[in-house]
Amino acid sequence: MTAAKRARLSVDWYLSRLEGVRTSGNGWTAKCPAHVDGRNSLSIGVGQEGRVLLHCFAGCRYEDICAAIGL
Repeated sequence: MTAAKRARLSVDWYLSRLEGVRTSGNGWTAKCPAHVDGRNSLSIGVGQEGRVLLHCFAGCRYEDICAAIGL
């Protein structure tokens, strides 16, 4: 399996656990599971070597986001 395919499978796992997922540029946005989110404040992307990148514009920590989706 290629690195690109592994990265796609990995990000798909994250996206399947989020609500309100929409495409945005080269990535996605979604409602952040770590806080009550009235609009999409979570940015999701794929970085180098297939790493999934998560950033909440409301300020939630990466650890809190991962815990909220079961990691």
